[in-house]
Amino acid sequence: MPHIGKVSAANVAANLRSSFPQIRLSLLVGICGGVPFIDDGEHEITLGDIVISTHITQTDFGRQYSDSFIRKNTPQDNLGRPNTEIKAFLSNLQVKSVQTKLEAQTQTHLLTVLGTNDFRLAYPGVYEDRLYKSTYRHKHQHTQDCAVCAKSIYPEDSVCKTALSLSCAELGCDASQLISRCRIKNAINNGNDFLSPLIHFGAVASGDQVIKSAQHRDRIAEQENVIAFEMEGAGFWDSIPTIVVKGVCDYADSHKNKGWQLYAAATAAACTKSLLQIWRPVEKPSQDQHQGKASFPRSIQQSFGGNFNARKNIYNGNTYTAQTMNF
Repeated sequence: MPHIGKVSAANVAANLRSSFPQIRLSLLVGICGGVPFIDDGEHEITLGDIVISTHITQTDFGRQYSDSFIRKNTPQDNLGRPNTEIKAFLSNLQVKSVQTKLEAQTQTHLLTVLGTNDFRLAYPGVYEDRLYKSTYRHKHQHTQDCAVCAKSIYPEDSVCKTALSLSCAELGCDASQLISRCRIKNAINNGNDFLSPLIHFGAVASGDQVIKSAQHRDRIAEQENVIAFEMEGAGFWDSIPTIVVKGVCDYADSHKNKGWQLYAAATAAACTKSLLQIWRPVEKPSQDQHQGKASFPRSIQQSFGGNFNARKNIYNGNTYTAQTMNF
């Protein structure tokens, strides 16, 4: 796509639909921001995990009031559900045994990619997977460093523009504000610096805004029951039968950075290859069959030469006459 956002995605989808009207499945692959805890805290999403959409929620379509934003949530305004074929495919993928196989195949394809020794795709390491408390802002943490950040106490307070482009290490973000997570802790306790990506199914929020606020993330996730945030799915969803496959590269909070983007893209690509190995489109009748005509396999359609006599009956009033034709 030439640009990020759902408008650019919609233009691409319209051109694809025009050129290839019989598309059965579109896979939108890339990166997203993940909601750290889903299913009421039962499951964790860590960086490098993969999110597969069951449906898309367009979260920036609504009315902005002075004190709040209200999304338009009528049946006419919401994006449609997946068609029957894709819905059945997604249901099959969520069967425990199939999902386990999908994750194993994804791991195999990912290790092949990482085996190319391209350092840009390398797993950054479990110690680089940091999740801060939702109320902890990304700003100059020492009051003497910046007068603007020193006055930033409440979520609506501004921070300086310089802080937005600096890393947590440069700003002095406090490690004591990190949230402990079981998967990260188990990997560290076992001496592993690599965490195998898991696959999560659920609703995905789509809009033109880049979410860099943990409090907005948590509020939208709770209201809309979404597990990830991305920017193109809404443009594709109603134009072409689509499944969104995104690797989690950040937590959609103020501490997000680009350090995980290439690895997350690699995990999404590995998962996509695994999906294509499972996808089996349902055979559909040909156009001739829809019109009540016989459709013969290509293998028995042959060219003949020579003279052949063919007779056909011609209805003439109440009588039939036979007519011979030479070919």
